[in-house]
Amino acid sequence: MNATVDPDSPIGQEARAWALAVFGEPFPPERSAALRRWLDADETHQRAYREAEAVVLALSELNLMARPTEAARRLAPKRTAAWIGGVTALAACLVAAIFVAGPPAPLESGVQARQVALEDGSTAVLAPGSRLAQPSRWNDRRYVLERGEAFFSVRKADGRRFQVAVGQAEVEVLGTRFDARQSASGQVRVAVEEGRVAVYEGKARRQVARLGAGDYVIVEKGQAETGRLSAPNQAAAWRAGRLAYADAPLGDVIADLAARGHGDLAVTPRAAALRVTASFQLEQADRFIASLPDILPVSVSTADGRRTIDVRPESPSRPR
Repeated sequence: MNATVDPDSPIGQEARAWALAVFGEPFPPERSAALRRWLDADETHQRAYREAEAVVLALSELNLMARPTEAARRLAPKRTAAWIGGVTALAACLVAAIFVAGPPAPLESGVQARQVALEDGSTAVLAPGSRLAQPSRWNDRRYVLERGEAFFSVRKADGRRFQVAVGQAEVEVLGTRFDARQSASGQVRVAVEEGRVAVYEGKARRQVARLGAGDYVIVEKGQAETGRLSAPNQAAAWRAGRLAYADAPLGDVIADLAARGHGDLAVTPRAAALRVTASFQLEQADRFIASLPDILPVSVSTADGRRTIDVRPESPSRPR
């Protein structure tokens, strides 16, 4: 079954403009030919136009209700005038609701995780410092994880796919429980606790993985690498206070800690690019930072209440 075209998308907006033009202005042959070329260019254009046309027709029918017969005008002129005004106002409200209303306000979390109920009946738990947006008010099964990490519990809805865009990737499911993360460096990680998901990459929506319970994929710089978790319930270990990283940029780790209340941490660009594999409880964060010089060529300095991580200068070579 073809999905509804988002009316707030570029294609949806263009279809709306065509539909309003067809019904509301002179339409010479050259304009008709241009519309035909646009419709023939893509099946999605045709679907978007049909949906926009249906809305315009519905509003046109409502407008006709505001034109009672001459007999009705003679019988009750005042009541008819009030009725006309009411229907016209209702039509105006519908136009505003369909064509003007913007997307809902994004959902955000502070230094604490936040559980939110999504409009379609699904739920999401936002990791600290995360931001989840619903691009269109008219599609309650598509979201964009603009920042951070979130664990989704998706309700099945008559075959309607649930989609989450995260960085350069997009996750698509019917009903499942999965975690999606976009790190500070742009690395995307998707891990599945239950069910199955498909992961796509890039504007061309190239499928890079199909994941089942306990699977994960890391998408970075156009490359995808899949793996297995130690257990499916580790898909979002951060919910239990554990942070885990596999060959991740150190800058991502520091950004996660800063979002979780460790705002005194800073890392230089050179040190941020170093890769680290680590797993620790959040309450062990200070111990982890203190141990960094033992596992990476970095130093940790403290000044004015701020800890800065930098690449350790190389020791001068001894003269021969």
